[in-house]
This record gives sequence, structure tokens and C-alpha cells, in this order.
Amino acid sequence: DIGLGCGLFEMRKLGNDWFCYLTECTDPKACTIVLRGGSKDVLNEIERNLQDAMQVVRNVVHNPKLVPGGGAIEMAVAVALKREGNSVQGIQQEPFVAVADALEVIPRTLAQNCGVSVIRTITQLRAKHAEAYDNVKEDAANEV
Repeated sequence: DIGLGCGLFEMRKLGNDWFCYLTECTDPKACTIVLRGGSKDVLNEIERNLQDAMQVVRNVVHNPKLVPGGGAIEMAVAVALKREGNSVQGIQQEPFVAVADALEVIPRTLAQNCGVSVIRTITQLRAKHAEAYDNVKEDAANEV
């Protein structure tokens, strides 16, 4: 069955190289991705990024479970730790607050790197997570 399912065969030139394109195939089983870059370093970086992206897709297909990114988990844990720390009195409160503050560095750094107002963004993020934390506690209390 090799060579029988191709709808269109054509030769195209990319840069200085010629490539064969087999398109409009019936029941295709493979594909090729052509990567081009200005230098070897750029090309290697593109290849690494593509490989990472394909691994993510493979992982999601085999195990369709995701967690939110962008520091969301760290902020959620920080809010929970601060709440727990508020329920403890005295010096025993300090470890909760210290770890929560350390976890907030991740979303703060991400906000800084993307150029948004860090204080406004972190404040909004804290408020959203605190609201979600309260809603989860209410839902859990209603289920009992």
C-alpha cells in the first residue's frame, strides 16, 4: 500500500533546499515538520520547544489531568497557609506566614516578567483565591 494513497505530490523549494510534499493523502499515518532557523542555536531551541510541546500533548492524551499554571497552585497553597496561620497564636504562626510569603514569590515573579502592575495583579490574585477558598469551605460544610 506504499504510494497508493497520495492525493498530490509536489516539489517545493525552501531556502536553498528542495522538499517533497505529499498532501491530500487518504488515511495518512505520519507527518513531517520542517524546522528552519537563523542559526544552529536558534534551530536547536526551536527543536527543544517543539519536543516539549509534543511531550505535553502526549502526556495529556495518555493521562488527561491538568493543573493550572502561572503560579495558581502556589497562590492557592499560600492563601491556605495564611488562613491556617491566622488560626494559630504566637510564634507558631510564623512558619505558616513565611512559607506562604515564599510561595507568593513565584506568581509575583511571573507578573513582573510579563510587565503588568505587580502589586495590583498580586492583590487581585490573592482576592480571587481567598474568595475561591471561602467557596470551597462553604461547599464542604454544606455537604456534611
